[in-house]
Amino acid sequence: MKRILLLLAIVAIFLALWQSFREIPVYVIGQPASTGSLQSEKEAPFFNRLSAQTGLPIKVTYHALNDVGFRDTHQLHMIRDGQFDLVSLRFIQNSDAEPSLFGIDLVGLNTDWDKAQAVVREYSPTVDRYLQETFHAKLLGIWTFGPQVFFCKKPIQSVRDIQGLKVRVASASIANLIESLGGVPAIIAFDETKNALAIGLVDCAITSSASGNFAGWPQHTEYFFPLVVHFGLNGFAVSLRKWGNFSRTEQEIMQAAFDEYVADVWTYSQQLDRDTADCNTGRSCVHGTPYNMTLVVPSPQDVQALQHIATTKLIPEWFKECDRAHPGCSKEWIEKVGQIAH
Repeated sequence: MKRILLLLAIVAIFLALWQSFREIPVYVIGQPASTGSLQSEKEAPFFNRLSAQTGLPIKVTYHALNDVGFRDTHQLHMIRDGQFDLVSLRFIQNSDAEPSLFGIDLVGLNTDWDKAQAVVREYSPTVDRYLQETFHAKLLGIWTFGPQVFFCKKPIQSVRDIQGLKVRVASASIANLIESLGGVPAIIAFDETKNALAIGLVDCAITSSASGNFAGWPQHTEYFFPLVVHFGLNGFAVSLRKWGNFSRTEQEIMQAAFDEYVADVWTYSQQLDRDTADCNTGRSCVHGTPYNMTLVVPSPQDVQALQHIATTKLIPEWFKECDRAHPGCSKEWIEKVGQIAH
């Protein structure tokens, strides 16, 4: 009996020592630093404390996207090729590589916070499946920067005034909207947009109220037009190779940490959106830099014009694109999201 107890003690000591030396490196690419407090006050601290919070044997190395010299349109390829283990995935920017990332945030689909969260609940398992099949990446959660709206240098009173203007967009999918409105789209990286506005390369640019404020876009724009184009959804994706290094229990612990963080970011983003909209338009605010842009309130006709283009042109075009990549994609989208969209 004593020998058995001694053997069990030795095994326990060995397992404890093995666990203490088992360190899993996790290389993370986050959002660009220029996106503001969501990156600096939320995302970076979350990853920096992830090891201590979870108690997992991980060593997290976190870098903002602009620190590594890669464009934000190549994040899925970075993770598939093994360059990084986990990315703070910019959905619209990577939607040309994976169409479902646009399907969860189609133009005119997510018009308010409740609808955006409902779409995420219903469609995120589909996005996760496609990411695993195509890029060997698992989706850990989806969060939002908030409604994506217009910052303009030139006078604008309605969506009709986009005609003839050069507009910065983040992807070809949003470029199609600007073309449908008679504008001239320019796909420009977020970090390069402030300068593009300053030198007159573009007349307007689309991003969230908070991101535009933190990046200083109101220094070179005068009109704030909060017509919601889409909802700025983003997420976290981890390579399946790295995910497989964790036990089932460890995966559950990691997923719980991301679930808690994502829920907090949704609340924070909604508060930040309201506050920075006030900052942009000369009202009292807390988080952003005060500016004095002219607020142009979208009319019901503006919203109807946007949704008409979405339903008659953009969504049918996306159906074709997604079905080419994933046969049956449009049918599944209609089953899961169609009822919410109406």
